[in-house]
Amino acid sequence: MCRVYTKGLVATDPSGCLSRISNDKLTDRELINRLDQQRARHEIPMIDLDGGKTLYGIDTWLCAIGQHSQQLKKLLSFGWVRVALQRIYAFISYNRRIIVTSAPGRWQLLDLQPDFRLNYRLPFILLVLGISGVLFSTINQAFEPVTALVASQLISTTLYARVFKPGHFLETVLDYSGHLGMSLLIGGLFIKVGQVANVSAFVLTGYALLIGQHFIRTYRLGLNPWISVWFTALVFLLLRPNGIF
Repeated sequence: MCRVYTKGLVATDPSGCLSRISNDKLTDRELINRLDQQRARHEIPMIDLDGGKTLYGIDTWLCAIGQHSQQLKKLLSFGWVRVALQRIYAFISYNRRIIVTSAPGRWQLLDLQPDFRLNYRLPFILLVLGISGVLFSTINQAFEPVTALVASQLISTTLYARVFKPGHFLETVLDYSGHLGMSLLIGGLFIKVGQVANVSAFVLTGYALLIGQHFIRTYRLGLNPWISVWFTALVFLLLRPNGIF
């Protein structure tokens, strides 16, 4: 997500003054020393190479927007608008490793893993599971199948985390809940599009994504692969619409 965001900022810069340095290419110790490394874990920094102020997060948006329109920049910098943008930015930033999963242990000179924040994770879980539940209730013409699947997965994963990951129990369960919701959402969108367009290839792709995403996400979370095997069995038993498989 950060890669797409920063490349987008550079691509839309009319002055051509912006350039992007990825984490694994950042070797200039002077630049590293200019960063607030804790803040850089949650807000993408923009460093002025001529010695000016380093900007973070929403201020990098406003700086880029100001290159196109000073009026729009002033509007977005206004009081409650800026506060709302900061909340949206933080909501995405603290959940970005759940939205788009990434392999652990990939950091170079800087640790960019976001902190776990319960007040941002819980709303995200409720949002993504709620959308996924509504989506699959339209796919299966009933709300009970997806509810049963989610409840079963959360119960089994909670028991597993309690026994094998007691030191990180709450964080593991909530991380998994987010990944479960994202797996359902990604797969469900493809399945629904395939149903509406009556294209079976899209439906089958959706199921493949649903199961594949779950395997990838639980693996990267360090959970037992049997959790994904159980999930796959429940998908075949509970979530398949009529006429599929």
